[in-house]
Amino acid sequence: MKNLVITGLFAILLLSSCTKFLQESPRSAIPVNAYFSSVQEATSAVNWLYDKSQGPGKFLSIYGFLYDGSANFTLDNFSGMTNNVVAQNPAIRYYTTLTQTADNQDSYLDGLWSGFYSSIASANSIIAALNANSKISASDKAPLLGTAHFFRALDYYYLVRMWGAVPLILTPYTSVKNVNAPRASVDSVYNAIVNDLTWAKDSGNLADKPMGSNGNKISKGTVECVLAEVYLTMAGYPLQKGQPAYQNALTTAQELLGSSGGYALFQSSGNVTAFDKFRLTSYDQGSAYLYFLEFNSAIQQSAFPEYTLPNTFPNPIPNTNLKVQYTLVTNPWVPSATLLNMYDSTNDIRRHDHQYYASDFSYVNTSGTLTTIKFPNPLPYIWYDSTALFSTAASGKYLSVYRMDDVYLIAAEAANALGQDPSPYLEPILDRAYVNPPAIPSDQTGRRNLILAERYRELTMEGHFWFDMVRTRLYPDVSSNHQVSFSNFIGHNNGRGQQFTEKDLLLPLPVTEMQRDPNLRPQNPGY
Repeated sequence: MKNLVITGLFAILLLSSCTKFLQESPRSAIPVNAYFSSVQEATSAVNWLYDKSQGPGKFLSIYGFLYDGSANFTLDNFSGMTNNVVAQNPAIRYYTTLTQTADNQDSYLDGLWSGFYSSIASANSIIAALNANSKISASDKAPLLGTAHFFRALDYYYLVRMWGAVPLILTPYTSVKNVNAPRASVDSVYNAIVNDLTWAKDSGNLADKPMGSNGNKISKGTVECVLAEVYLTMAGYPLQKGQPAYQNALTTAQELLGSSGGYALFQSSGNVTAFDKFRLTSYDQGSAYLYFLEFNSAIQQSAFPEYTLPNTFPNPIPNTNLKVQYTLVTNPWVPSATLLNMYDSTNDIRRHDHQYYASDFSYVNTSGTLTTIKFPNPLPYIWYDSTALFSTAASGKYLSVYRMDDVYLIAAEAANALGQDPSPYLEPILDRAYVNPPAIPSDQTGRRNLILAERYRELTMEGHFWFDMVRTRLYPDVSSNHQVSFSNFIGHNNGRGQQFTEKDLLLPLPVTEMQRDPNLRPQNPGY
């Protein structure tokens, strides 16, 4: 817990310092726990929670070595749904072969753990400072508190799904006493997550509109989407809350789907498909997005376009004036054969070339001839940015984390689990994705299989694979005609010749953290 303690104690010093100590504030953010003499200072502190050096931002963005991809990529590789064809980091190779241990993962996992707890420490201090503040009005405090509650909940949501029982710290440290926090039960962590998200939804006075229409800040819809998914997760493993949790998931999703705030799925318009819009930067602030990571080509660029061309791509391209402007392109996220086989390449528009994935690159050479470079494997196309790749080496393309498509699929899964007709929620997804939409099965298991398969097909590249496997304990089996059924996760082949075991349901606790905090023992099962 070293990083959490340092962050918390640093906050204490900042809060107790003389106001003359800080003569000049940075323009965009001030130290998280600086004394809030105005709503502007409090807003700057809250803006720190969006930072990509901690919490969800660090987990989801390319924060470290380019060959590794994001930490989120590691879980996709772990699931067997994707491959990292470079895998220079041993940590990634261990997960892909299911040979991860507490020792061989320690440094890698400690960075993830510390990133989330650093964000939690920031949120804790903001919440405490705002609640104690008499200079800022209740109406101005509410969205700031709502944002802090949201990010604290999101941090714990990632932590509890990856490590199970974790320390539950909801107040800032005011001394070094009791810094070695024990692990709280999984149930209590989820209760805290629900409490934070419910507060943000009901009391946070957050704008009810898509994130891009809200100045790129989280909105009520962001909170409702994550809360609905939390309930869906609680309905499954390990808590198995069942029907009440499914009902909460459905009710929360319905609230968002019934909003008049302008949320909507992307639809095709003219020659631009709905799936083109996920790629085009002009739609980054569109109606479908509920939570994204913001990038800016002039300030903080996205590295994701570098993953859309193969390592073997010729540079410069012969007989053209085209040259990739990045130092390298590489492939830590390549869809597996299992994932690609889920799509009907004829009927499923998402699998048409240059929609979700690309199998080649076409160009006109100096002789005026159309020429095509075939890729060894289909690669992600949603992250493709031609301007960045061939002109500027600087992409401002946002990274989608949650969107309206997820909400429809949450509602469909919950409704089906409750014995209700999921068609009103599933059909909007199917009608847009297929040339000829498939029939929705009449039996509950058949409907469940279709809904879960659509989560894999629709939400690919957004970090859901492993989490869906763990909460359902089901693994996809794909037939020759792209039909997907599901069998037990435990004992299933990962596509590389190894079988998942109970151990693989959680990550090992970082050994370094256990040495700092003996109260974290025992280690997770199997490690």
